[in-house]
Amino acid sequence: PFAGQVPTLRLFLNEMFQGVTEEEAGLGFDGSPCVKFGLHDKQVTVTTGKTRSVAIVEWKASSVGDIMADSVIALLMHAQSSAASIRLTSKPCSHKRTPETPSAEDTGEEPERKRPRTLLRIFHDILLEQFDSVDAVYEARKATFEINTDTRLDQVALDDGKRLTCNVEIEFDDGNDVDAKIKVECGDEKLGKNVQECLKNVAKSLNPIKSE
Repeated sequence: PFAGQVPTLRLFLNEMFQGVTEEEAGLGFDGSPCVKFGLHDKQVTVTTGKTRSVAIVEWKASSVGDIMADSVIALLMHAQSSAASIRLTSKPCSHKRTPETPSAEDTGEEPERKRPRTLLRIFHDILLEQFDSVDAVYEARKATFEINTDTRLDQVALDDGKRLTCNVEIEFDDGNDVDAKIKVECGDEKLGKNVQECLKNVAKSLNPIKSE
């Protein structure tokens, strides 16, 4: 579901991804043209307007395509509840704000300075797509995530009562919103490498982030 507007979606996609294309895709439910966005040579597409309050995400199946699609879905969730969405639609938002996600109006900070927080929450959403338990702690330009799972990467369950823990730290350098350091510590080396590679692929799909 996507309750936001096309201008909001356009704003967020172009801010977060490189090479976004846009075209009409027939008539929608209300008789107006549907809008179809393409990302990374249309490996992932987002279509709005065919069905009321729905954005359709389609992608070419691949390890990169799957991660990009997860990134887009996470971005849709943020876009429809953001301060930018409220300003563009001029409609009240029913979502409750938490103290850790103040709006630009509340803090007086420029909207673009909120970008690291938005990106960190996208990383969190991606991890939640992969694992049932992911605890998050946010600081100004950093987030730490604790992943707990009772299943190894090969889908073999651990003994009763045993769990694997992976600790992830993502921090943006002071003074820019581009360079991010990703650190992963895990008791299972294979799982740790998989988590780090997943997050680095997400970083590559976002515009622009350099990861270490």
